[in-house]
Amino acid sequence: MEANIIRMWYNVFKANHELVEIRVIDPSARNGKKIYSGYFTDVETILAAIAPYDYCQIYFTLNRINEACYNRIQRDRLQLGAISTSAGDIVGRDWCLIDIDVVRPAGTNASDAEVETAKVVANNVCKFLRDEGFTPPVVCLSGNGVHLLIRQNMANTEKNTETMKRFLQVLDMLFSAGGAHIDCAPHDPNRICKLYGCVSRKGVNSPDRPQRLSTIVSVPEEIKPTPNEYFEKVAAMLPQQERPSRFNGYSAEKFDIESFVTQHGIGIAKRVKFSGGEKLVLNECPFCSDHKAPDSALFVMDSGAIGFKCLHHSCQQYTWRDVRLKFDPQAYDQRDYKEFQHKQSYYGKTAQIQQLPIKIEGESKEKGKKWLQMTDIAFRDPSQLVAIPTGIVALDKKVMGLIMGDVTIISGISGAGKTSVIDFFLLNAAQRGYVSAVWSGELQDFRFQSWLDQMAAGPNFVRAKEGYDGLYYAPKEICDQINRWLEGKIYLYNNEYGNKFSQIFADIKECVKTTGAQLLVVDNLMALQLDNYYGEKNDRQTGFINDLKDYAKRENVHIVLVCHPRKEQGFQLLRMESISGTADLTNLADNCFIIHRVGRDFKRRAKDFFGAPTIEEFEKYDSVIEVCKNRAFGIKDHLIGLYYDKPSRRYKNDAAEHIIYGWQEDTRIDDLPEVFDTTQPMGWVENSDETPEEPEQAIEDIDDLPF
Repeated sequence: MEANIIRMWYNVFKANHELVEIRVIDPSARNGKKIYSGYFTDVETILAAIAPYDYCQIYFTLNRINEACYNRIQRDRLQLGAISTSAGDIVGRDWCLIDIDVVRPAGTNASDAEVETAKVVANNVCKFLRDEGFTPPVVCLSGNGVHLLIRQNMANTEKNTETMKRFLQVLDMLFSAGGAHIDCAPHDPNRICKLYGCVSRKGVNSPDRPQRLSTIVSVPEEIKPTPNEYFEKVAAMLPQQERPSRFNGYSAEKFDIESFVTQHGIGIAKRVKFSGGEKLVLNECPFCSDHKAPDSALFVMDSGAIGFKCLHHSCQQYTWRDVRLKFDPQAYDQRDYKEFQHKQSYYGKTAQIQQLPIKIEGESKEKGKKWLQMTDIAFRDPSQLVAIPTGIVALDKKVMGLIMGDVTIISGISGAGKTSVIDFFLLNAAQRGYVSAVWSGELQDFRFQSWLDQMAAGPNFVRAKEGYDGLYYAPKEICDQINRWLEGKIYLYNNEYGNKFSQIFADIKECVKTTGAQLLVVDNLMALQLDNYYGEKNDRQTGFINDLKDYAKRENVHIVLVCHPRKEQGFQLLRMESISGTADLTNLADNCFIIHRVGRDFKRRAKDFFGAPTIEEFEKYDSVIEVCKNRAFGIKDHLIGLYYDKPSRRYKNDAAEHIIYGWQEDTRIDDLPEVFDTTQPMGWVENSDETPEEPEQAIEDIDDLPF
């Protein structure tokens, strides 16, 4: 054993002071096995106690133990046959263990090739969890496979135990293949784990199957707990059996998946067994033919439940139900199919801009008749209006997003998050294939870029600035990839050309003409010099907003204008009438959104306007977007709650949301950091039809221990 690795283990996993149980399995017993147990709070005492047992298998308890257990007979020493830690002795879950093991005969060590296969699976699991928003794991080699350990702060409840069981089952379903499988057993709260720094001795030490030292491979710079919502999100991916109904085509028996794939010509590249069922790897994703095997699969569970997953984030919203509806629109009721159509439209990569119809007759071919009868007007279905989704799902459902031809005013007090909302809109537009042009009168170009890059990078790629509390940035190698992705998608006006609106407006028009920009942002009104308008301040602003509206409608673009509140706003809740400037700004705008940061001031002030019961519903959020005015649908005084991630400046629709922007999907996986250096690409492990059946348990296997 290696004492320094064991010291590192105690520092990483137990903060150099926490109570831990050490359990030793002695394989030398002729009849049965010898199991020793001891409780310790000091690593040097542990080292002294386990020194005589280097030939044994040595484990530790992962999670926090009730301090009263320290008073058991085996305090600070190893005791044969002593009472060990039960599930009820665990006071909280500190670590999630993802144990990636290999299928091999019981009582043997893994071969080098088998360990390499486990590393490939570990890389894929790490990438998947990273892209779902999980904090980086501590990565260890168990001696025969790979351990990924994710920090938690989870209560020890039956509900959480079920969540963790389902979480591991999902990872097993997605990634167990190639002779490597993810053990679903470590969901128990009193789970024990290999003590890193000790040798794994499952079999004899032979050249082809050697005994190996278990060790810690990597530790994140900052070990942060992953919130429970993320585990729940992944656990919810486990397919559930649908109840038979007259709509879904299920009988009392299992759904006939074989007939379904044959009938609809769905190509199966390969079939892979896993512990809970069978994975049907598809030739190509049903929703994007560019996503070739092995990137998408159907999962047929032993229970009869069916699931679908494409590893590309652009298809993450699709489920087995969506697969059925794509090939059989009558599979469920009409509401389900309409929701499926909306999902395809909302998450579509690029929306086509609908040009306004022009009647070429009457007084002017360019403008049409001066006076129109109703029969002269081409019908436009309001439900078919084209809008750029904001990415804020509740807002898009309420107002459709940023409708082409409209002008939106955004306001909020200092520090409310106006710039973050604008950046969120811009990145979401880029994600959907829209081109944006921005005039930012207050931000220097490098600061605009760095804030945008920080949001696009996300919490798993930003870094904390050393020596500064709470300051984060995206490193250059990540920014370079983001900025390459944004090329041709976002244009920022060069402030060296001044702030005179006559020049800026002319350049905006040229930009729209040459780049096809469809989303225009003017941030903000106070920094503009309205040099091409006459009269008092209010008169100039009236002319300005009228020109913006006319241009938005004529060119079928959407314009976002940022306006600050009046300085005399004081200690009142910001309202639409408190926005600085002429009342014509908000009167003529099509939308008016106010950003509120949910703090003590907002809670106190907003209760007077919206009422205490309403505001109490929003206290769980970090920010609120208020729709003060929406002309298209008559919405007003409507609140939408958002979560906020400070390191990345990201707004989130729900606590566990984690967006993968196109820079990451378009980047070669080799460009992103991996836990292990392997030659395998991202995807499920190829070239395996092995079934990871549970081998006969050897006497020293971890699952053979009493709990």
